[in-house]
Amino acid sequence: MAIEVLLAHPHPSVRVALAGLLGGESDIEVVGECGDGRRAQDLAGRLLPDVLVTGLRLPGLDGVELTRRLVGRAGPHGVRVVVLADVAAGSLAFEALGAGARGLLCQDTDTGELPRALRLVSEGGALVSPRLTRPLIDACLRGPGLPDMPALDNLTAREREVLSLVGTGLSTQEIADRLVVAEVTAKTHVRRTMVKLGARTRTQLVAIAYESGMLRPRVRS
Repeated sequence: MAIEVLLAHPHPSVRVALAGLLGGESDIEVVGECGDGRRAQDLAGRLLPDVLVTGLRLPGLDGVELTRRLVGRAGPHGVRVVVLADVAAGSLAFEALGAGARGLLCQDTDTGELPRALRLVSEGGALVSPRLTRPLIDACLRGPGLPDMPALDNLTAREREVLSLVGTGLSTQEIADRLVVAEVTAKTHVRRTMVKLGARTRTQLVAIAYESGMLRPRVRS
């Protein structure tokens, strides 16, 4: 079954580009698009997409509030949200993660990054674009949100391994495959790691993995 995606972005040219990018993916279907946050909320309630791809600065209802309203409310498993941001988004991008966004990608995302993110998110994973990790970490350090790094001392060796795997964007099933354990066991490890670190979402675990130095952003040449 194809991953059903709703696109919300104020610029029609961006929506056309995103739809064209996803149009060649046999397992992804764009079921709707709009340029207004309130319209996106309405469409999500009617179309019940698997994933919403949204910009941060939407008229009517911004991407953060839209995410907050949709996560866990529409669809059989709730709408999972991937936010498109630029490197100057800073605290606003961090707010989107706090609101429940599962993915955070650059506006000019690579051709293969968005489809990969949609697949990861639809399977329960999370992904933060490496180019956004530094601005995101800076935003975290300027205000409350992520726990102090000494909290990592409370993790077991397996939980540290799980944190690293979540940080690379793997889904729960992929983590289970990597650790050679049942999916329910991997899910338990992820949940315990979130509790110990005070993370509210898997995407915050990704940010923690980078902030702690466990993972390092890739630098483009």
